[in-house]
Amino acid sequence: MDENRIYKTNNYGLFRLKFGNRPIDIGHVNKLRRSMSREFIKTPITVNKKMEICDGQHRFTAIKALGLPIFYRVATETLDTIRTMNQNNKNWSFDDYLASYVALESRQDGNIGPYTQFNVFKKQTKLSNAVCLAMLKDSKSHAATTDFKDGKFEIPPGQFAVASKQAKMIAEIGQYYEGYKKQKFIMAMLSLFKDEQFTFKKFIKKLALNRNKLYHCVNSLDYIDTIERLYNWGNKTKVKFIILNNRIIF
Repeated sequence: MDENRIYKTNNYGLFRLKFGNRPIDIGHVNKLRRSMSREFIKTPITVNKKMEICDGQHRFTAIKALGLPIFYRVATETLDTIRTMNQNNKNWSFDDYLASYVALESRQDGNIGPYTQFNVFKKQTKLSNAVCLAMLKDSKSHAATTDFKDGKFEIPPGQFAVASKQAKMIAEIGQYYEGYKKQKFIMAMLSLFKDEQFTFKKFIKKLALNRNKLYHCVNSLDYIDTIERLYNWGNKTKVKFIILNNRIIF
């Protein structure tokens, strides 16, 4: 087939959704259906030579529901190209990238891949994507998010076990502090886990006796100050948690 030619058909059975593409967003499909009902713009979808939809799966689903003809072009596209193309339509969310890479890893033989591990960790802990990424990478940076979307996400050796242990400790705090899943609080805790002066057993004991001393803060630094006061409550010898250059060391 000619890659420069636009084809037309009402045979929806010719097409397949591409494995590894993002899941169908029904809300987005319904929005497209309403728009197409008012005005049908003949924007072609893009398929590969196997007739798998590389770009336009939401448009295809909406058009099929309306019984309208499909306009399509055939191209040799990679999954990376699909992600780039979709930036021009409905932007891929973090969860779209996650689902895509998990689907790809499911077709590979061998050990469980890092994206699948991320998905397992997220489901087990019920924490936000940003927090899960920071815990599994043992760092917090924009580069980590970029690498995740680019398919370069890796979990350092042993870090999954470390993050799982930390997540259990954070979950234990939930019985005393309702904001235990707040990102700023967790980032403060991850910083404290790195401080040799901090012991979780002592902290949770103090919190159990003085839960009113842990309250919502506007940033992670304030959380560390608050936790420090709680940690030192009733102690003759006070500790000062390490914050390098007035920044959280995490």
